[in-house]
Amino acid sequence: MNKRKQNPLLGAAFLMATSAIGPGFLTQTVLFTEQLLASFGFAILISVVLDLAAQLNVWRVITVAGKPAQEIANMIFPGLGILLTILIVFGGLAF
Repeated sequence: MNKRKQNPLLGAAFLMATSAIGPGFLTQTVLFTEQLLASFGFAILISVVLDLAAQLNVWRVITVAGKPAQEIANMIFPGLGILLTILIVFGGLAF
């Protein structure tokens, strides 16, 4: 795979990795699921399905566009790429 095609794919992978949930959230999810049983479990299942759909859509847009996520965001609204970068950095630091 040449460098030009590899960059957007790496950007999509980095974006997905930085949006992953942390271990503290998983621990609390297990605790609440034990207490609330099926009702909370169903809410978690729906949340995971929606998250998966959103992540796959982000990957699709980035790979089809062939540009890094920040450039795509700047094409939509100037300056949005910088905001996206800041949010990714803070999200990565939080976890």
